[in-house]
Amino acid sequence: AGSSGGYSRGPAAGGRDNRGAGSSGGASRGPSAGGRDNRGAGPSGGTSRGPSAGGRDNRGGASNGGYARGPSSGGRDRNAGSSGRDARGPAAAGRGPAPSGGRDARGSASGPRNFSRSSGHTSRNERRHGDPRSPQRNVDPRGRGGASHPNRIEPEAPLTLPDNPREAALRILHEVDTRGVFSDRLLDGAHARTDWDPRDQSLLHELVKGTLRWRGRIDSILDPLVHIGIAQVQPWVRNVLRMGAYQILFLDRIPAHAAVDESVKLATQYGHPGTAGLANSVLRRLVDEKDAIALPMGDDAASLAAWGSHPVWLVERWLARFGADATRALMTADNKHVPVGLRVNLLRGTRDELIARLATEGVEARPAELSPDLVWIDAHQAPGRLAAFKQGFCTVQDESEALVGRLVAPQPHERLLDLCAAPGGKSTHLAELMGDEGEVWAMERAPERVQALENTIARLGAHAIHVVQGDGRSYAFPMPFDRVLVDAPCSGLGVLGRRADARWRKTPDTLREMPPIQLDLLMAAGSRLRPGGVLVYSVCSFEPEETTMIVDRFLRANPAFILETASGLLPDAVVDENGFMTILPHVHGCDGAFAARFRKT
Repeated sequence: AGSSGGYSRGPAAGGRDNRGAGSSGGASRGPSAGGRDNRGAGPSGGTSRGPSAGGRDNRGGASNGGYARGPSSGGRDRNAGSSGRDARGPAAAGRGPAPSGGRDARGSASGPRNFSRSSGHTSRNERRHGDPRSPQRNVDPRGRGGASHPNRIEPEAPLTLPDNPREAALRILHEVDTRGVFSDRLLDGAHARTDWDPRDQSLLHELVKGTLRWRGRIDSILDPLVHIGIAQVQPWVRNVLRMGAYQILFLDRIPAHAAVDESVKLATQYGHPGTAGLANSVLRRLVDEKDAIALPMGDDAASLAAWGSHPVWLVERWLARFGADATRALMTADNKHVPVGLRVNLLRGTRDELIARLATEGVEARPAELSPDLVWIDAHQAPGRLAAFKQGFCTVQDESEALVGRLVAPQPHERLLDLCAAPGGKSTHLAELMGDEGEVWAMERAPERVQALENTIARLGAHAIHVVQGDGRSYAFPMPFDRVLVDAPCSGLGVLGRRADARWRKTPDTLREMPPIQLDLLMAAGSRLRPGGVLVYSVCSFEPEETTMIVDRFLRANPAFILETASGLLPDAVVDENGFMTILPHVHGCDGAFAARFRKT
């Protein structure tokens, strides 16, 4: 990390979620093997959160505040698999358990399926270096050719996806499982390819999102079918089993025998005869028994977590707050297919004109119910390939995010500050709402996200925005502002439906680490506001530690501020009894979010 970064929140261009930071921030969080978080820090405890494009974990920060001059170079990550090593080549070369043939799976009700030890048993040397009889020995399945050791793959090399959508999906699932890479980042690159059949892209998207979304339920079903448990299976084959099970259990259009056969092929390619036998046995048994599978229907946390495919710790929280029925509804909303929101660029036209433009491209769009600026399109569409997007007529944003700009309610010729601006969705919306007449100062700490911010501004053609790189808590602005937006970094627990892998990456520690950062940013924002000015705080979360508790702490420490209601600025459906914007996925049909509006007296 550098010496003076700043916090940022929200996905980078193309739906990316990259939270980088320099050395003067707070806690550092970056996902490591199996979704665990590594906490590192720069010289003064800087924050870095989330791997960058291609799966790298860039912990970079600016050397000083000031005007952005483009992104800095990213750092390298250290990769670890579920057993302390990341088997990033074929499974045969990976470290960790490689189940042996005769003991791989439990027998079915009609009798055990046994495999010969000659085809399934592997020596310690074979588990480490691959079966010497296998054509995959010392071959990197990502197509990079031979290597001195199959696990030794350069961490900075971008992930090259093969043309086969199932194999490409397996690569992405493995990266998410073992390195904590954001799946959206890799899917964006796949959707940008012009040489793929759209049907293959749709299958890839479905396999990745669906397998990640339902991973908890799938693991609970697979676990008793593997004698060592699904968690102990080597990562490549574990994800072959998950993806095969997803097709068998959830996709009616894919014949079960095809799902089994394709999974066995992948297990053979990324493992050895024993793991191929494991995949064949487990998935065939799953086909035979799927209609008799009884899902847990209890109202206890463990049963709900398996049923709804969410981590137990999170289900326990929601049970205590919402009760069993609402928790089921919330998990159901998180597990639905999420459409893509496109916010019209008000400097270029109206929402109806955007719908007409999309129709000329063969894309059906429907108006959003809560936001007057947004339309929904099918989730499998790649927005970056649409002419309307390329020409700056729209940008990607969820309905709950689009309402935040309406709560700020900027007026022409005012001076605004967006304290955590990248990737630019809210900054550009503010400029549009004020007719591009005035000033919007967009601050971003992470240098690698500044370029995404500037790209968004340039594509949408907003001239009122000035980009500043620096730490929002300490950067010295020489002038006060009429309105300040703090769209703070947060747990992201309101967007688990859109980011299917995030639920497996978050831990209870997140809700202890983020609030101090959020309060610091809010306090700094208040000090930059003129008397009579408006301050808006927002997060894509509905957890009390990041929402109402932050508001209470801020008001106690700042008696010059009063809370204003969102009523009259936003639809009544999203304004709660305290005047906050509170959006819940199972109630409002979009990402969960919270926002509060203050005025300085």
